[in-house]
Amino acid sequence: MRKLLQSQRQLRQKRLTAIKKGTVALIDLGSSKVMCLVLSLTDANQSNSFSDDKPRSGVTFRVIGASTTKSRGIRFGEIYEMREAESAIRTVIQRAQKMAGCLIENVFLTFSSATQKSTLISSSIDFAQKEVSEMDIGHALSSLNIVNDDLTREIIHALPVNFSIDNKHGYMDPRGISGTNLSVDVNTISIQSDIIKNMVSCLNKCDLSLAGIAIAPYLSGLSSLLEDEMELGVVCIDLGAASSSLSIFFRKNLIFSQSLRIGGQHITSDIMQAFQIPFLAAERLKVLHGGLLPANSDDRETLELPESNTDLFTERRTITKSELLGVIRPRVEEIFDSLRSILDQSDFEFLPGQKIVLTGGGSKLENILDFASTLLGKPTRVAVPMRIQGLPASAHGPEAAAVIGLALNLAQPQDEVWDFRAPFEHEGDEFIRRTLRWVKANW
Repeated sequence: MRKLLQSQRQLRQKRLTAIKKGTVALIDLGSSKVMCLVLSLTDANQSNSFSDDKPRSGVTFRVIGASTTKSRGIRFGEIYEMREAESAIRTVIQRAQKMAGCLIENVFLTFSSATQKSTLISSSIDFAQKEVSEMDIGHALSSLNIVNDDLTREIIHALPVNFSIDNKHGYMDPRGISGTNLSVDVNTISIQSDIIKNMVSCLNKCDLSLAGIAIAPYLSGLSSLLEDEMELGVVCIDLGAASSSLSIFFRKNLIFSQSLRIGGQHITSDIMQAFQIPFLAAERLKVLHGGLLPANSDDRETLELPESNTDLFTERRTITKSELLGVIRPRVEEIFDSLRSILDQSDFEFLPGQKIVLTGGGSKLENILDFASTLLGKPTRVAVPMRIQGLPASAHGPEAAAVIGLALNLAQPQDEVWDFRAPFEHEGDEFIRRTLRWVKANW
């Protein structure tokens, strides 16, 4: 527990140091694209932490640089070819630096990993009848059994999602409430540690310092969901290129998250194999003419396939739109059937809210809203991420939901387990305070 707190607090300190410098970069490492935003930060002088001893100031920000390039050396949120990934990161950083007119040193990173695992753990403490204090919260959190038995995994997020006092649930900030028992539920998200090590190594080779890291499914929800939706209960489905993720929010907290190793690139691959065309041509065919629901004119609408043969006398190959939809629909059905199975196991049906929100590049597929609503049997909408100051219109779309969420989380981060002081830390602080008081009184 102490080792986890120490490592995460070191990362939080790096974040504070980066914010004080005034300029940071955000990078979204995707399987189809690598996106970078450069932010200019200003201290907003407002506290958003539970801790009175160590308040964290919120910040306001403005985008002063943006760049996107094709992803290289990255698959399923993992680096497979270090040199290719390094080249892609250098490309977006250099372009964003040129646009922002400054040098980037500190980077905040997000990515979607198919290896992520969401686990809900709980702990409780008893005490004499009194009001709950900051120290009591730290004591309850330090009692959590979040020591990872699997040494190949590392915890990225540890989010307190519920406090209970004497079996009364739903407290978001229990300080000042009287009782004799305090319980806390924490949602931890972990991924394979080698993934992080490879990404940190790649950033170091690019002369960049990692100042923070967050999982993309969590961030996509922050930028795409409405406040009322997050309060009542909502599912955010992020349809990425190589993976699709499902995140459940309730009472404005992430309570569950899971990913699949199936995404938009698999649809493109199906088109490529079905019609024997290059991958890029298949992607263009999917984007321009793809869909999910048939129309009466689909059998008559023909689409010309690209040919490598430049002979003008060779007859061009054509397919009908109906044939294209016949290739796309089975793969999308497979994705949503798998997501529905995860949803059925998550007890989402017991939440007051039953809405589903789609985001990510895959949500731009024609008719996907009606298709998903029918297949999942719940009210569905396609979300566009929140507009942030300075962001170019070309970079504002569902595919940018994660990096925009990273900016919002940087400005107003949610308290996690390592933001609360453990009892042994309070004891040390109290010793130092008493020593200082004695020096002032007797010197």
